[in-house]
Amino acid sequence: MRGPDIKIYHLAALAACFAAACLLGAGWEKKLAIVPAGADLTRAQAADGEDDGEGDDGEEKEYTSRETRTEKGTSQKIYTEGTSLKAQYHFINFNKDRVTVNFAMTGPDYINYLAGYGYSDLEMSGLKTWRETTRQAVWKQAFLKGGKPAAEKAIAEVDIDYDTRLRALLRVKGLALRAGNVVECDMPLIVKRNIPLLNPLAMAIHKIAAERKYAEEDLIGAALSLVQTALRYKIPPLMENGLHTVGLLPPARALLSGWGDCDTKTGLLAAILGNWSGMKMVGIAVPGHYLMAIRRLPGKGDMFVRYEGLEYVLVEPAGPAWLEPGTVGKNTTALLSGSEGYKVDPFF
Repeated sequence: MRGPDIKIYHLAALAACFAAACLLGAGWEKKLAIVPAGADLTRAQAADGEDDGEGDDGEEKEYTSRETRTEKGTSQKIYTEGTSLKAQYHFINFNKDRVTVNFAMTGPDYINYLAGYGYSDLEMSGLKTWRETTRQAVWKQAFLKGGKPAAEKAIAEVDIDYDTRLRALLRVKGLALRAGNVVECDMPLIVKRNIPLLNPLAMAIHKIAAERKYAEEDLIGAALSLVQTALRYKIPPLMENGLHTVGLLPPARALLSGWGDCDTKTGLLAAILGNWSGMKMVGIAVPGHYLMAIRRLPGKGDMFVRYEGLEYVLVEPAGPAWLEPGTVGKNTTALLSGSEGYKVDPFF
């Protein structure tokens, strides 16, 4: 075969390879889902199964000085002082004592804090674009070197890298990708991340408990009654300022907003209690609802779950019902014994 013919032959072969690569690449495109392809998993039920009627509309402007009182003898004051955001809560614990606690963050710290929660469509789109561009590049190179098997292997490696990057992105935002491409809040991660931040609040409660000679059960009850009754029950929006929230307010925002739903309040309570040594807790997920349980021997009438052979007494942070440790709402009782059962998230 003469030189010019050889050149034409190679060009034709290269074109055929490229066409085959495009067809096979299109096939892979149809097979591979762009995750997260499922819905965001949210849990928002109140302890007594009722919303406070406010829903997602008509939300009060946050961080403007305001004081709110409720029928349970509690009140909250959310306000700004200089560049700081502050919240003060007055509530009654299970000892029937009146308690006052405060929480504050500087404006810049709060902005940085919020950046760690919620993902945007733009972030997902950028990750998807990286994947598609990289897949096309490695397919061409691998196909020319080793044909279809090499190209498929190269594509698979890119998709593994994509999955790793996706999970890392969600983790930075306090989220996790679960089976079925469902995104949900990573409650153990959120709790651990917020323990140091809520240390001043936890120590304030501890100091009050020491002064009043509370037992450990009363100490837990003080934190629980704060979360149940002093913070209003309200469901967060699924989308806010262009971010997918998965229906969760991170603990500091809940305190500086004065409200939250079941998983929001559970994360807040667990982050407070996590400051006390020896505290072992687990999250309990049931359909549409989230609560927690604390490691201790159950008393008479206490509701509890077993995890790894140990008893954990149930705690219902959601409110607005005022429920002591070991007591949960009627709807929660039904869900725990339902056909779908419950999932345990170990916090520590």
